[in-house]
Amino acid sequence: MAWTVIYHPDVKDDFRKLGRVEAQNIQKVIDERLVNGEPDKAGKPLFGALAGYRRMRTGATRIVYRIDKGKIEILIIAVGMRRDDEVYKQADKRAE
Repeated sequence: MAWTVIYHPDVKDDFRKLGRVEAQNIQKVIDERLVNGEPDKAGKPLFGALAGYRRMRTGATRIVYRIDKGKIEILIIAVGMRRDDEVYKQADKRAE
């Protein structure tokens, strides 16, 4: 089953900060492991303010997302480096 991916509007800036090559690698991981895979098993659940979200690691980069099984959708809210919990702080600001 293929999932529909929706990106938070600010994720475009996240990809730009990573650079073209890294952004392409992240997109490939999203396509392979989330869209055509099992997103509820691909990432680890987060806790605290980001409870209900999951994170997936690819190299030094993290992808923070939420799954809506009813709509078969994945909402990507942040993509970035883990250093100093930067990506999680961004995700917390963007979480609904």
